[in-house]
This record gives sequence, C-alpha cells and structure tokens, in this order.
Amino acid sequence: MRPGRFPGRLLIFAALLCRLPWQWLRRKPKPEAVERVLILHQFLLGDALMATSLLAKARQRFPNADIALACPPGQAELYESRPYGIRPLPWHPRDFASIRRLFAERRFDIAYLMGENRLSFLARAMGARWIVGFAGETPRYKNWLVDEAVPYADQPEAWTDTAGRLVDGPEPRPFRLTDWPLGEASLPTLPARYVVLHVGASSATRFWPADSWRQVARQARSLGATVVWSCGPGEQRLIDELAPQPGDRVFAGSLSLVQLRAALAGASACVCPDTGIAHLAKVAGCPLIMLFGPGSEMLFGGSRFFAEHVCVGVGPSLFPCRNQRSVHYREVDWALRCFRQAGSEEGRCRLPQCMAAVAAAEVIKHLEGLLNVGS
Repeated sequence: MRPGRFPGRLLIFAALLCRLPWQWLRRKPKPEAVERVLILHQFLLGDALMATSLLAKARQRFPNADIALACPPGQAELYESRPYGIRPLPWHPRDFASIRRLFAERRFDIAYLMGENRLSFLARAMGARWIVGFAGETPRYKNWLVDEAVPYADQPEAWTDTAGRLVDGPEPRPFRLTDWPLGEASLPTLPARYVVLHVGASSATRFWPADSWRQVARQARSLGATVVWSCGPGEQRLIDELAPQPGDRVFAGSLSLVQLRAALAGASACVCPDTGIAHLAKVAGCPLIMLFGPGSEMLFGGSRFFAEHVCVGVGPSLFPCRNQRSVHYREVDWALRCFRQAGSEEGRCRLPQCMAAVAAAEVIKHLEGLLNVGS
C-alpha cells in the first residue's frame, strides 16, 4: 500500500494553527538581511530544470545566503554537485520522514514557490517569514498564504525566463556549464562521437513515429556518429520497435539522472521530444533538437537564460488542437499548447497527429548541421 498524505498534512496544519495568529506581523525582509532562502516545489523533471533560472537569480540576489532547494527525491541527486552553491532537500508529500526533516531546518527568511502555491501552506508551517509565488493559481484558496504574488509575463516568453521573475532584480547571467558541475558519474564506455536519440516521453501524445526515428538514426550513422538510444524506465518496447543496429548503444532506463546528464554532456547532439530529458540536455550543454507536437516551443524551447546553448525546435508552429492556455493551473492568454492525455475517452487524444506532423527531413537537416560543425 502506498504511504498516505494524511500524517504529513496533519503535521503541516498543526504547525499552521500555531503560526497563523502571528501572520499579521510578517514583513518582507531586506535583501541584505536575508540569510536563509528556500525554493520549494514538487514539479516533474522538465519543469524543475527549466526553472534553473530561479536558482541563478536567487544566488545573484542573495550571494551570501544559505539557499536550499526542496525537491522530489528522484531529482535530488542531480543537485548534489551544488549548482549555484544550492543544497538539495529531498522530500515528498507521502513521505512523512522527509517532511519532518524540512521542519527540522532553521527558519527561512524567504520562500519561493516555483509554481505550486498550494505549497505555501507547508512554507508557512515551516516558519518562512515571507512567501513569494506566481499570481493567479486556481483554485484561489491555494494563494491565501502567498505574501507576494508575481504575475506571469503578459507577452510571449519562455517558462525558463518567467521562473526567474519570482526574485527581484535584473535577469540572471545566462547559464554556463561551470555553474552546475557534472559531478562524479560512472558511465559505460562511449565512443568519441555519438548522438543521443531519446525516444521516451512523459506522455504518449509526445511519442514520435518509429519510422521517423529510424530515418534520423540512419542519417546519423552515415555521418559517422554512433547512435545511442535512450528511453525511460518501462519504455523498452519503444526501442525494441526501432530494431537498433549492432553498432548502436542502448540505455533503456538503465542510467540515473546524473549518469544520463554526463552522457549527454559528451554527445555531439541529442534529439528528443519536448520532455524532461530535453531540459536535462540543456543543463548538460548538449546541442539539442526538440520535437514539438502538443507542446509550445515558445514556452518550452529556447530562452534568454539558455541563450548560450544550442536548442533547435522542430514541429508545426500552429496546430488546430493545440488550443489550451493553462500553464501550471493559471490561464495565460498568449500560451497555446495541448496537455490532453492519450486515450479513446472523451476529451483525450486518440491519435497524436501533431507528432506525425514533425518532419523527419527537417530534423535530419538540423542534425547534419550540428554534426558537420562538430566534425
């Protein structure tokens, strides 16, 4: 039986009852007085990595502060190499022991919520003196304990650049690989020149047709690059369908995130759907070709923060059913995307035609450009 959320919620609301009577005393601390900063989230991998700009901005704003990142346990290992000097605090709403460890931390002067204002209840219960989150999350009760609500951009902007808006001050310096050391990672021996083709995705609506992957793989081999097939745990069937060649390498959910980042750092290029591993390639400094079907290239592709990183988006700029405007439970007028799940039921996607519309020839053209530059 999966552990329940009740013990953690009981602790949070018991602590809240003790702290809420003093709520009226809260004041935003001056930057020079901030000694401890908490960045709090339970995002999936992709959204968390896109918000690396928030880590950079926090360090830029509070250069001498102790900055902690409370994140899902599966992501914490990535941050063990201390990007921007930030320390990870792994936690999960169903893991009571991890919530108790958060409460054992000394009070934070300011807490930033990456995008989930419901976590303001936890931040206040922990004693955070000031809580900053994005405005407009629904339902509205999630915003009750947010002290400072920052609006999303009213013009098209990458989510990566939006994330940094939570912290006052000028934009952070663009990302450099030296800002996030690779750390120690034991890897199988890899060839000198290889291309990572990551075929998995967080949703079946982002799977690219097998024949398209095979076309890209053939061209990569013809250009002298070894094909490294990758997918997530439980997605082996996607690679089996592609019938890898004898000289190819296959990592079917067998690498940790730290190992996969190290593998991406050594690759000549990565081709990947709009999913978490694409954003892992960004923080690995790997030239990236992202496949956009249901997702929005404007929101999730290139950005000012990753301006020094090669990120090429391929896919139709507009698609009829890419017509939903919600971003992290907020309505954003200029955002056009689709987050329907695959399935035959009402309101689901029966056939992801948007992914079929991603032209293999265009991906190959960009891949040739990247491999010729690196030859």
